[in-house]
Parts: sequence; structure tokens; C-alpha cells
Amino acid sequence: MPSYKLTYFNGRGRAELARLCLSYAGQDFEDKRIGAEWPEMKPNCMPPYLPVLEVDGHQLGESCLLGQYIAQKHGFGGDSDEDKHIITSYVYYVDSLFTKLVTAHFEKDEERKKTLQEDIKTKIMPEFLTKCEAIVSKNAAGVMYGSKVSTADIHFYNVMFMVKMQHAEVLANTPALNTLYDKVANDAKIAAWVAKRPESAF
Repeated sequence: MPSYKLTYFNGRGRAELARLCLSYAGQDFEDKRIGAEWPEMKPNCMPPYLPVLEVDGHQLGESCLLGQYIAQKHGFGGDSDEDKHIITSYVYYVDSLFTKLVTAHFEKDEERKKTLQEDIKTKIMPEFLTKCEAIVSKNAAGVMYGSKVSTADIHFYNVMFMVKMQHAEVLANTPALNTLYDKVANDAKIAAWVAKRPESAF
């Protein structure tokens, strides 16, 4: 059995997709959370940014790829090469929203921050939800692609969890997405991880 150690800061952030995928897979892992020691660790990390997943001593990086790596290892990242590609593209589509949310959250210029947040509220989020609702509602399995929960669905849940902390009714007008969110949230292994993970604002 391989050993997994995930290193990141003390928050959900870019590491949470990997944590959720490891949990969904029922895979034990070391959840290493760091702080001031990062500058000393950075020269020895490749890629030189977090999160880093160590698998039997091999360092793997890039948050979306980590999620897909874990999923493919455990049977929910797509069966064929085409399936894997489509799921990966959906993961990156969800992550594009995550990136915009993060950018707005950490913007220091207050006027710029207001502009970014307004753009998300009036344009980016409605377009994202409309597109995803159409994708999921057309699939009899009620997931983004294929016949079972994949990395794309888990990342959708991950990002919407963050959004719901401020906007609890964000999925009120998208019933297929609301059902998908609940499907992932109510998975026993996902729920167990969420219940025990450290609380953080981000």
C-alpha cells in the first residue's frame, strides 16, 4: 500500500480537493499543515509551491492534477482516456471559478475588490451555474459526467461549500446542482472528513 502525505498551509484552499478525493477514496493520508517553515521547505519542493502530495517519497503537485491523480488511482477519475480528459476539463472549469473567487477575496485595493465581486455576482457566477445546471440536468446519473461521482463533482462541491459560507442560497434556483451538492456532501466518507477537518475561513 502506498503512503500519502499532503503538505499545505492551515486552511482548505488549494489542498482541499486532494483531501476530499483522498477521503472519498477511503485512503489514509497524513495531513501536514505548515506555517512559518514554508520558506525553508520551498527549495526542496518540486514544484516549488503548495500543495505537495508525497506518494512513497515522490513529490507531486498542482491541485487539479492531484485530484485527478487520486481519482484515477481509485476508480473515479474516468475509465477511458476520453473520459479522463473530459473529467479533467470539467475540473479545470470549476477551478476557473475558484480562482476568480480567490482573486477577489485577496484583492487589497477596495475599489478593485468591489468591481471583482460585482462581476462575480452579476456575470461570472450566473453563467457558471447556468452552464453546469444544463450539463448535470441532462445526465440521468445526476453528475457532471459519466455514471458516478468524479473529481469534477467533488471539486464542484468543494467550491460551492466556500460560496455557501457567505451565500447559503446560491443553488436555490439550480435544482440539479443542489441535488449534486447534497449527493457529495452526504457521502459517508466525505461527511466524516468534513466533520473532523480543522475549521478555517478559507
